[in-house]
Amino acid sequence: MFNLKIDKDSRNFWKGAKKNKLMIQRSIKTGLYFLYSIGHSNISADEDYEWVEASGKGIIYSYTISHIAGGSSYYTDKTPYVIGSILLEENVRLTSNIFADELDKIKIGMNVVVDFKKLDEQIYFPYFKLV
Repeated sequence: MFNLKIDKDSRNFWKGAKKNKLMIQRSIKTGLYFLYSIGHSNISADEDYEWVEASGKGIIYSYTISHIAGGSSYYTDKTPYVIGSILLEENVRLTSNIFADELDKIKIGMNVVVDFKKLDEQIYFPYFKLV
């Protein structure tokens, strides 16, 4: 159904999602937050980090509305759907879906909050909804 591989880098993220927690990483040295991969952050590769629960609150940084099912068979009957870049309160940006009743009401800068959808026994998918 959903083409997702849980690997050693994302395992804690998905374990948290199963408990309705949005997990991100924080550098122990600097306190800066990031979400894997460390290569896309301002964190040095030799820094230790820990997994912490994010607030789950953010704003829409950017988005697009897709009218073509893509990524996996999960999206076959879900078009149109919104793919958003969300800037969390912790200054971490991540890509996820945005659910809204009226897609034309979605605007950059709007407040969103995370929620979770159970896709199967292993995958609880974090998505965002308008506040």
